[in-house]
This record gives sequence, structure tokens and C-alpha cells, in this order.
Amino acid sequence: MAFLQDLKQNQTQKQIQCMSQRQIQAVNMLAMSTKELREEIYKAAQENPAIEIVKDSFSAQRDYYSSKDTQAALESNEDRRETLQQHLMSQLNMSKLTADEYEICQKLIYNLDKNGCYGSMLAPKTLLDKTRPLQTDELLQKCIERIQRMDPIGTCCSSPEESLYVQAKINGDASDLTMFFLEKDHLELLAPPVPEKILVNLKKYKEKWHSKAFASEIYPDKEEITLDMVKDSLSYILKLNPHPAGEFISDTSKADFTGPDIVLTVEKKEGYLFEDDFSRGMIAGTGDYHFQVKYAGGTLPEVRLSKSMNFDRDSIEKAKAFIENLLYRQNSIILQGCMIVKNQTDFFMKGPGHLVPLTRRSVARSLGVHESTVSRMANKKNSKYIQTEFGLFPASYFFSSGVKTDGEQKISSSVVKERIAEMIKKDSTLSDSQICLRLNEEGIEIARRTVAKYRKQTGVENSYRR
Repeated sequence: MAFLQDLKQNQTQKQIQCMSQRQIQAVNMLAMSTKELREEIYKAAQENPAIEIVKDSFSAQRDYYSSKDTQAALESNEDRRETLQQHLMSQLNMSKLTADEYEICQKLIYNLDKNGCYGSMLAPKTLLDKTRPLQTDELLQKCIERIQRMDPIGTCCSSPEESLYVQAKINGDASDLTMFFLEKDHLELLAPPVPEKILVNLKKYKEKWHSKAFASEIYPDKEEITLDMVKDSLSYILKLNPHPAGEFISDTSKADFTGPDIVLTVEKKEGYLFEDDFSRGMIAGTGDYHFQVKYAGGTLPEVRLSKSMNFDRDSIEKAKAFIENLLYRQNSIILQGCMIVKNQTDFFMKGPGHLVPLTRRSVARSLGVHESTVSRMANKKNSKYIQTEFGLFPASYFFSSGVKTDGEQKISSSVVKERIAEMIKKDSTLSDSQICLRLNEEGIEIARRTVAKYRKQTGVENSYRR
């Protein structure tokens, strides 16, 4: 069999964009966290004497990150699960706090042991900064209670026993007898956990208590304790978790102790603004208010081109390119922040619960950049944070898909998730189908499977497990 092979010459035209090394560096910088960028700046300054670090108010933290011991500890850490500290910090970063509250809460979180308690760690009072007059015992207690109410509830207690008491107190549905059993030194009355024997223990405790001179009245004196009451209390207590942090690993190495990667601050200012001015980070609001978007690079060292010109031409050109890339990162983040504020004006006026659907693609199209450029700032895995008057939010928070309503408009999926959480909080027996029906009645077109997906994303169990 003969094979014939024809040789033909075709002319095709392709457009291929090749990025220069300088462009690649600029794009990479945009995705870097503050910590990574700090390291990159110091590395560049060390390699190129034409780059001069003028000021660094955060130099102590730089020294910490350059520690060989710390690097070795990070590299040898094979367990990549979310730590208890990371889980609590992610919630803390979403809270509206003063600088002192944030600092105290952060110290408390990194002072928790593997059980989520501080009993084997430093006494909380020692974490207060005596040079800060606003860091009082009262503020410390407020911060402890804030962390205790975070998910999982019951951490930041002195012991697992206290955690049980705190969980019951936060739940708010425990009987007076249950709370009495959970008070300090009263849990021993539940050993062994047999209702009849507990009732005997309680009787002996009363007799021993009143054998003391000037003994005060205690709860068991106020009503007749029945066997059924003891059974109910025991059943309630056995459902509590003495080790609420058990599903997490604990890491107090402070590997991410630098806190949230805040890149922008958004302030609501008085005064009418006729139109937006992105070049100055100013966005027209509604009525007599406008918004000011500012770059928050306070933890980054200030750099400049060295005033000395005793360097070769190549070093100077590389230094100029590096500094221009830093400015590119700053300007890109500000522009994206301006576009977020422009599209989410209702949120910045009224707060959470007023988001509208917004995609990275639409922001990229409006700014005339590639979608990946926006994603580098607002991806969920390594999100930058935006400080608002309502608290600290990851940039990714402001991007969400939409769900149709009766009026053919769309409502943000984040708003729908909050509505689902509110419904379950009011009635924990609601099934996904029932929630779906109620949302449909409110004009929100949503399928049961979507309800289930949103419910899981908010960390809520199904009705059978609640």
C-alpha cells in the first residue's frame, strides 16, 4: 500500500502577549500579602544598594520573621488544617473593635492551649499593657466574653468545667438547677451520673452547707428538687462539649500573629461630592455624605531611590522598576477599592445585610483590567482586608453571586445566607424545604438544593442534627 504525503505551507497569524520580567514582578506583587511584600522589599534592598529603606516602624516584626528558628518551624509544619487560632482570628477580623480591644483579643486567642483554655497558659491579666490606660480589667473581661461567644462557643475559659458553664449561659436555655450543677465545685455532685445518686448527693451537700455557721441560702433551698428535674439537667449537661476546640489543632507559635492583611480603609465623610474621583480615592455617596478610600500600608517599610548616584546604570534602572511596581500595586488596590465602594454604596451607608450582587469580572471590565488582576486582591484563600466603620471585612466578602427576586432583580447570595441564618436562629427545627418555601414566599426565587448549599456554607447543620 502506498502512502502519499503532501507537504503544504499555510500562513497563519497569531497574537501572543509576552510579559516582561518587570510586568511579571508587578503582577506578583499585587497578589502578595503584607508579610510577603515586606520580605520582598528587604530582599530587594539587600540585593540592590540603589534601593534605600527610609523608615520602618514595624522593624521588630521583621526581625521576628527573619528568625531561622521560626522559618524552620513553619517549614516542618506538615499539618495544614485550620488551627483554632486561625479560626478565631478570622472571626475577630470581622468584628468592629477598638485598637485596644483587638490587641487584647488577639493576645487571648494566642494564649489558648489545645483544649481552648488558658488555665495552663499565662493568666489573662498579665496580657494587659500597663502603658495603655484603656486596657483595664473591665475591658479584658469584655474581650474574654467576646471570644467565648465565637465559634466554637466555650473557648477562652480557665478550664473545661468552666467551659460547660459558659456554654449553658450563652445558650440561655438551661434550668436553674442545671446552672447550679455547672457552678464551680458543684460538678462533683454529678458523679456518678445516675439521677437517683445525684439526688442523694444534692441532699448531703445541703446538709453539709447548712452545718456551717451563718450559711447563706442556696438554690436547692428555694424549691423542691425532683428526680425528673435531675434527669433533665443531667441530659442537658451531657449534650455539652467540655472540649469545644477538639476539632481544631492548636498553634500558639504566632506564625500569623501579624494580624489581618489590611490594605484599604473606607471612611464615610460629611460633604456632598458631585462625582467620583478615583485618582484621589473619593466616591460620591448619597445625600450629604461621600466616601474616602485610603491605602493602608502602615506596616510596610518606606522605600526610595538612593540619593547617592554611585551605582551602575543597571542597578538604578532595576531600583526604579521595583519602586514603580510598588506604586502600581498601591494604585491597583485603591482603584479596586473605589469600584467596590461605588457598587456597594448601600453596604457602606447601612452596613452588613445590604450587599448587592457583584462579580470580579464586572469590576475588572469597569476598570479595564484582566479578571485575574482583581482576583489577586480578592481571592478567598489569601484575601486582603478592608477596614470599614462596621468592622474589618475581607475584600472577597464584597463579591457574591445573585439570586433572582419576583421583580426580576437580583439579591446578593450573602444577604440570602444571612436571612437563612436568621430563620434557623428563630426556629431550629426548620428543614431546607421549609426555608426554601418561606424564601419563595418573600419573593426570593431559590431552589432547595441552593438553600442546603448556603446553609452548609454558613456552618449550620441540617434540621436532623440541630
